[in-house]
Amino acid sequence: MINGIERRFERIFETSGGMGLLLVSALRHTAFGRQDRRRLLQQMLVVGYQTVPLALLIGAFVGMTLALNTGLALQTYGQTVLIAQVVALSLMREMGPVITAVIITGRVGAAMTAELGTMAVNDEIDVLRVLGIRPERYLVMPRILAALLMTPILTIYSVIIGFVGGMIIATNYFNVTSKIYWIKTFDALSLEEVYKGFFKSVVFGLTYATVCCYMGVTTRGGAEGVGRATTAAVVTSLSGVLVANFLLTRFLFG
Repeated sequence: MINGIERRFERIFETSGGMGLLLVSALRHTAFGRQDRRRLLQQMLVVGYQTVPLALLIGAFVGMTLALNTGLALQTYGQTVLIAQVVALSLMREMGPVITAVIITGRVGAAMTAELGTMAVNDEIDVLRVLGIRPERYLVMPRILAALLMTPILTIYSVIIGFVGGMIIATNYFNVTSKIYWIKTFDALSLEEVYKGFFKSVVFGLTYATVCCYMGVTTRGGAEGVGRATTAAVVTSLSGVLVANFLLTRFLFG
């Protein structure tokens, strides 16, 4: 039993160290030549533009759900005017960054792992090394940078549409005028709150991109291995996002 626990911890530390080394190597080889810019723009298109409709849809329903649950609770005390403040702070601090990271991980992170994993099992990554091309620069760096750049932007879009969804519920179900709703929303938000949400989204983007890229380039075992790596990448990324959210909230923003 002790040997099994020891091996499990060894795998955890080995994987964590490998992810850290991959991230450092990718950022160290950051370059912006013509080909690098084209690969970066391609990944930004995948991570950002193609994910916008889903992020907006989820953001709207999260805002509407928050407003509905909050309104039902505040209605008992005759304080439905506070719906906007609760929705604004909840979306900006927690729900917006977390939900957006979960969406991107499920949609984009899994695709990253599957694509890189397929290249790994087909020895295409080894061929790049033989040709003198560093996979960290050619494959990993554009994906990590795209996640760093696009995750905060998608978070802002999701939060804004969440505010709109909350307004729809507040005005139609709880008789809060749209003017009062937006006044209370902007009163609740400060630059510090915006910075907190923005910083969280950057950390989350770095987390899921690093995990998914590492799981992809280290895939072994053919098609079955690609499936296992994709599942492990999504589970590990989501766990990492939730753990990072707690640590940031507790030690940096608490």
